Amino acid sequence: MSDSNSLFVFDEELEIDGSNIVKKIKVLTVEDDLNYQHALTNSLKEMTPEDNCEIEILTANSVSQAALVLSLHPDIALTFIDVVMEDDDSGLRLVSTIREVIGNADMRIVLLTGQPGFAPEQQIMKSLDIDEYWNKSDVSAEKLQSIVTSNLRTWKYITQIASARKGLQLVLDASRSINSKHDMRSFSKAVLEEISNILNATEGGGIMCSTQTNGEIIKAHISTANGCFDGFEGRLVDEKILLPQIYSDFERALDEKRHIFSEHHTVFYFCNKEIAGESYITIVQSDNEISEQNEYLLKVFSENVSTGFSNIALLNKLTELAYTDVSLNMHNRNWLTREIKNMNLHEQYQTRLLVFEVEQFEEKAFTFGHDFCQKLLKEVYNNLITIFDGYSARIAIINNSSFGLLVNANFDITDEMIASLIRQKCVITSVKQYADLRILDLALSTVLNIIPEKIISIAESSLNDSQSASLKYIKHTQEKTEALTNRYSLMARLRRVIGAGSLQVALQPKMDLVNLTPVGFEALARWQVDDGSFVNPDIFIELAETAGLISELDSVIFDKIIETIHKLSELGVNLPVAFNASAFDLVDSDYCKSILHKLDKANIPPEMLELEITETQAISNYDLIRGSLDQFMALGIKVSIDDFGTGYSSISHITEIPANTLKIDKCFLNNIDGNENNQYIFEMIVNLAKRFEFSIIVEGVETSEQCDWVKKIGCDVAQGYYFSKPLFFDDLTTWLKQYGKV
Repeated sequence: MSDSNSLFVFDEELEIDGSNIVKKIKVLTVEDDLNYQHALTNSLKEMTPEDNCEIEILTANSVSQAALVLSLHPDIALTFIDVVMEDDDSGLRLVSTIREVIGNADMRIVLLTGQPGFAPEQQIMKSLDIDEYWNKSDVSAEKLQSIVTSNLRTWKYITQIASARKGLQLVLDASRSINSKHDMRSFSKAVLEEISNILNATEGGGIMCSTQTNGEIIKAHISTANGCFDGFEGRLVDEKILLPQIYSDFERALDEKRHIFSEHHTVFYFCNKEIAGESYITIVQSDNEISEQNEYLLKVFSENVSTGFSNIALLNKLTELAYTDVSLNMHNRNWLTREIKNMNLHEQYQTRLLVFEVEQFEEKAFTFGHDFCQKLLKEVYNNLITIFDGYSARIAIINNSSFGLLVNANFDITDEMIASLIRQKCVITSVKQYADLRILDLALSTVLNIIPEKIISIAESSLNDSQSASLKYIKHTQEKTEALTNRYSLMARLRRVIGAGSLQVALQPKMDLVNLTPVGFEALARWQVDDGSFVNPDIFIELAETAGLISELDSVIFDKIIETIHKLSELGVNLPVAFNASAFDLVDSDYCKSILHKLDKANIPPEMLELEITETQAISNYDLIRGSLDQFMALGIKVSIDDFGTGYSSISHITEIPANTLKIDKCFLNNIDGNENNQYIFEMIVNLAKRFEFSIIVEGVETSEQCDWVKKIGCDVAQGYYFSKPLFFDDLTTWLKQYGKV
């Protein structure tokens, strides 16, 4: 074998043993002078080329004959062509056919002429790639030997380079082919096909097998086979499948952990134990002799194959991690999503999704710790496996406290089974415990045409719906699906609307009850959809809070308020506007700074604004938001406690809340004339507010009787439909004209 540092060793460089194998090299003469052609062929027969080769002489006496010979012998190495035959340019036209029509750039071409005056121009020699040009009279026997030797040597070098290029292209294409495969079956099939392509094998075949070790015994199972080995998939490799010499090399490859190359077969050994815990053997039998050049090509290709095995093993590991909860060693949410995604429509109709939620899981984690809860989840998981044994159930953990289980739609979940499921006995560290579960039963037929990820989310949302919060077993319905999908759709639309800043602001006037004139406004968010209707603010504000968009919504509305204050100021209306802020805003230490920055930028004094926060938010987040409320009051922005009386208020809270105004909720005005209890509570709140020097605003005044009553007990400011509904800017300016404000 040649120097191991060389990538390719070419056929012509092989050392030939004592056999009589001789490589023939074809030489063509195209000559219409038969006497000269005869002399030329006789001289060629006397020559002995280098490297134990023999010249095979082909002849033609016209361009048309030459074209036929060329079509039958595409591997001609050297051609002698008479320039002038039927026509003065016949030879040149033949050269053009060889180079441009046939596209043979390897063949060496020597032009001969008996008429020196017809010598082609130098430019034509270059453009047609003519190697030499001689007068017939100048070509002696010695000169002919020199011409043939130099041109054949050039042809061999060119063909060797072309062969190497072709081999490299084969390896490159083969590597691209196998690297596009990401599962073991298609990868191994591609490897066998590409090795056969490199060897140009037509009647052979190959097998791919993986090894397993049982003690000292190594077994190799065939995973993929083709060609003469087709049909052997799944069998063990033994002497019955392989020829004796191939089986012997197979055992050598296993023992020596290396590739084995032979005359008509190759055995590749790929070690992958560090990643996949197994090795792979590839055996290819070729009907053609495997040359040293092909052996080097296969070695290069085998490096790509080895890398491919490692990549697939790593991909399988990553896939396993992607679909497994490693800490619990069970399938996860991704796995359950994939199971649903792989179902066809018929399978979806035949399947139900059951979701089991462990109740008070967070409290258990806080009280007993993480390890206890992990063991509890494993116990619940094993219980579910046992209960559904025999029903072909597929189960996965879908969040930190819930399991999802796929089972046949015709499965009958009885009352007795529900009772055993919702309260499960668990033994943890030899101590008997009970796990209380809530169950959602969702037929996949109720969520058709919904992506699997959203199906699981719908199940969780349905389970946690406030209307079913007290139920242990909830049956999901098509109506619930429609309601939840509408909610998801509305949430997505809200996200786009907030991002585009296209929400609107309506202002509801606050009225001085003594003078019946406007003294300020409350800004209210409004969302108008394409058909001209409005989405209920209670709905989309709750959606914004759920989706974590409330801060963005508040920011958009505040910017609209700034614009509205400017426009009112230009009309000469300088009345304060109240804006709403959520607890999410107020716990942000930078929120007050951002509001002040916007006011400075817009050149609006803080006194033109009033902050409103609900009583429930103020009390439940009191320790977190008190600092922000103090900052707003220090700036001169008044603070109002909205919906006062409906939440957690008490005398102690009233004394602690940093606020200027209490807004009494409209619920206390319902049937105020005939409801003494509401009258009493209302009067108590008013007296309490005055005792602690709060201003009072009454919400929801809708009749003259209500207006007279709240004025009678000492309320100074009110708002409600009796005075005006919330108005957009143009309607507001029209409304203000009746009070001489515009």
